[in-house]
Amino acid sequence: MDADADQPLEHLDLRGMPGAVAAQRRWTGVARRAVRAGAEPGEVFALAYAVVARWWEGAYGWEREEIWPRRLHQVAGGNAGTDLERWRIVGRDAVIFPEVVAVADALLDPAMAQRVWADSGGERPRPLPADGEFCRRLGERVERPWLGPLVAVDHGGPLLAWMGTVIRRRRHPEGRSGPYARFDENPWWVRQEHQPSTMAAGLRSLSREKMTPGSGTNWRSTVPAEQRFLIENLISDAEEQLQQLRGAQYGKSVDAARQLLSNLGRAATLVDQALIETVWAAASAGVPLEEVSQWAGLPAEAVVEVLASGPQDDDG
Repeated sequence: MDADADQPLEHLDLRGMPGAVAAQRRWTGVARRAVRAGAEPGEVFALAYAVVARWWEGAYGWEREEIWPRRLHQVAGGNAGTDLERWRIVGRDAVIFPEVVAVADALLDPAMAQRVWADSGGERPRPLPADGEFCRRLGERVERPWLGPLVAVDHGGPLLAWMGTVIRRRRHPEGRSGPYARFDENPWWVRQEHQPSTMAAGLRSLSREKMTPGSGTNWRSTVPAEQRFLIENLISDAEEQLQQLRGAQYGKSVDAARQLLSNLGRAATLVDQALIETVWAAASAGVPLEEVSQWAGLPAEAVVEVLASGPQDDDG
């Protein structure tokens, strides 16, 4: 366990999780496959870990998910009980380990990269579809055939970044002096914002939330899972739009300005939607109107209007 996590557990009992032992044995072969593909096994594992840890955060909204809850209760000694939030932090890495190995294996498979290329339209580019073959097959490889469509619409995460790099390298192979002429051409590179939080950071955050009246999990745990997942996706999409601003200054001035304004406008719209959803969720969960107004930087009258309109639909 994390040495700096300030928690009493030194080990987790995984005797009830034979899948973790099998995944550890499987990883040896995956690591060899990474080396043969010219990749560092540690980098491949780190990317797969980031992908699956992001899934873990959104799994509250997976109505059909049964594997992880069962494993988590096993790790917690049979039942996490009222300490579920702490066990979700402490037990995450052990619970998701089999899926991390499976995803690493899948991302090293040339056939999976070919599916990404086909989903993108190949030489005739198109937006990645929600029913793409790659995401469907990835869901099957982690024993969740229903997961593909959820993964496909999770924009702004490490999996989409990997897919984007695979597509760019296939579409523009020229002009490179080495395997990865720039760090962002390395398909295994994990951006800082995509790196999973450590156990220590998660426990510190949980401790602060419990000490702050009217905030943290005291109210977030009462928010429907689907709404939490929507808010997280809106924020991730806004981050993705802002990331794209780095390249908006290239090209003709008029085109660059148009692209810049388009991305800024889209990001602002997504942030506004996330704000509205969060205001509605917090107030509906019992946070006083005055606190919601102060946090959101909105007049009380505007908060009342948001509450009257209810949460937004998918079209905003």
